[in-house]
Amino acid sequence: MTPEELDRELGDPADPENPFGWAAAVRRDEEGEFPEELCGVLRKHDFHLNYLPRELGGTFESFDRSLTLVRTAARRDLNVMPGTMFSITAATCVRLHGSTAQQERVAEILRRGGSVAFAMSEADHGSDLLANEVRLTPEGEGWRLDGTKWMVGLGQRSGAAYVVARTGERGPGAFSAVLADLDGVERGPEVPTGGMRGIDFAHLRFDRHPVAADELVGRQGEALEAAVKAQQVVRLMSTAGSLGCADTALRLTLDFAAERRIGRTLLIESPYPRRELAIASAALLAADAVALAAARGIHVVPEQFSVWGCAAKHVVAEAVEDAMGRCATVLATRSVLRTEGPGGGMFQKLQRDAALVRVVDTSTVANLRSFAGQLPALMKGLDEAADPRAVREVFDLGAELPPFDPARLDLNARGRDLVTAGLPDTGPIHRHLADLSVQVATADPKGNELVDLAERFAWLHAAAACLHLWVVNRENEVLGRPDWLTAVLAYLLSRAEGTPVRRREAELLPALATVRDLHGRGRLFSAVPVDLT
Repeated sequence: MTPEELDRELGDPADPENPFGWAAAVRRDEEGEFPEELCGVLRKHDFHLNYLPRELGGTFESFDRSLTLVRTAARRDLNVMPGTMFSITAATCVRLHGSTAQQERVAEILRRGGSVAFAMSEADHGSDLLANEVRLTPEGEGWRLDGTKWMVGLGQRSGAAYVVARTGERGPGAFSAVLADLDGVERGPEVPTGGMRGIDFAHLRFDRHPVAADELVGRQGEALEAAVKAQQVVRLMSTAGSLGCADTALRLTLDFAAERRIGRTLLIESPYPRRELAIASAALLAADAVALAAARGIHVVPEQFSVWGCAAKHVVAEAVEDAMGRCATVLATRSVLRTEGPGGGMFQKLQRDAALVRVVDTSTVANLRSFAGQLPALMKGLDEAADPRAVREVFDLGAELPPFDPARLDLNARGRDLVTAGLPDTGPIHRHLADLSVQVATADPKGNELVDLAERFAWLHAAAACLHLWVVNRENEVLGRPDWLTAVLAYLLSRAEGTPVRRREAELLPALATVRDLHGRGRLFSAVPVDLT
C-alpha cells in the first residue's frame, strides 16, 4: 500500500465524523482509549509489518518507504505507531542474534497482529544500563527471571517479551536476553503518560518466572550489544512520529493564520507571526530532509549509524519541538484548548505526543552521550573524500538502494563519515566542522564539553546532509527550489552556532512559501511527493 492509498483509505482527517480523523483522535486521547479500530484497518493492509523483512512474511522494502508511510498515518494520530510498531525493537534484536526458530516465533506473533514487548529499562537506573538488576539465573534445565522491568511498551497486551537481564557481574558482557513467555507475569496497572494516552505501558514484575533453555536469545553476554544496535533502527523510525506530529501542527496553524485577522491584516501576513511560521517551516523542511537521508543511509553505510542515527534523531526531535513551539506562539490561547482548539483540540495532543516521542527510546542527553566519545575519531577524516558512489546512492532520491543488512550495524562508526567527509573547504559547513575539530581535540572528556560538541556536530551533520541532497536532486519539486537550501541551512547553521534563528528572517521566508504551496496543493510537507486526502 502506498502512502497515497493509505491516506485515501482513512479519509479526510479534518472531518469531525471520520473515525480516523483528528476529532476522533482527540476523543480517544481524552478517554485514554487505545486506537483499536484505526490499528485494525491498518493491520488489514499489513501496515504493522512494514519493518518485518519479506523472508519472514513482512512487507518491508526500504526504510525511506516505511518512513513516509508511517508519518502519513501518524499525522492523524501518533498512537498508530506504538499501537502497531512497538515490537520493532524486540523484532530487530531477535533478527540480530536470535535463532531461526526464534525469528519465526516473533514473526508469527506479528503476522497474526500480536506484539512482542521489549523489556530493558529499570526504574532505579534509567539510561544507566550497566546498573540494571533484573537477574536471569540458571535453574534446572532452563532459567528463572527475577526483578521488575519498567515502562514496557504494550506490556499489558503482549504475550511475549525480549527481556534483557543480568547473568554476570561487571561490564556490558554481564547481560543476556531471553524471549520470554509472559503468561503469569504480574503487569500491574497501566502507567498513565502525558502523551500517547491510551497506549499501555506496564511494569513487568518477574518473581522466579520460569524460562525454557531454548528461550535464551543468542549467546550469554551479548544482549546489550544487540539492544544498542537495534536502537539505531528504532531511533531512525521514531523520526516518522515526530514528523507526523509536526506536519499536522503546522497545517492547522497555517489554516488558522490564513483566516484570522489582526485589524485588516491576515495573521499570516503580520510580521511577527509570519516570521515564526517561516522558522517553523524551515525547521520542518530540514527535519524532513535529515530523516529521509538517514532512512536511505542506513541501507548503504549501516556501520556508521551509531553516530548518524543518533544525530538524525536529535536534530529531528529538536527541530520538531522548535517548530511546534513556534506554531503555539501563533495560535496563542488556542494552542492549549483541549477540545475547542484547531482540529478540535488536536494541537495540544500533538504537543504532548511529540514530547513523548522525543524521549521514548532514550533521553536527549543519553542520545548525545552515546556518540560524543566518537567525535575525536570522526574529526580526523574531514578532509578526506568519502566514496562518491556511496554518496550518490544515499542522496539521489531516485537511486535504487541495496537491501538493509542489520549484521553490518556496529557499536562504533567505521570508515570516513559519508556525510561530513570531504566537503568543499570554502563552504560554511566545512569551516564550522574545522572549528569543531579544534575544540574536540582540546575538550575535557570528563565534563560536559564533548556532549555539547556532539550536539553542535549533529546540527552540522544535518546541514551537510541537506547540501548533498540539494546537489543531486535539482529536479525535485521541493529540494530543487532555489531558496530551499538557503532556508534550511540558515536554520541548521543558526542552531549549530547557538545564535537566534530569527536574525536570518530573509533567508527563512522562502521556506514558508514552499510549505504554503505544498499545503495549497494537498501535499505532505516533504521532499517525497505524497498527495493527501
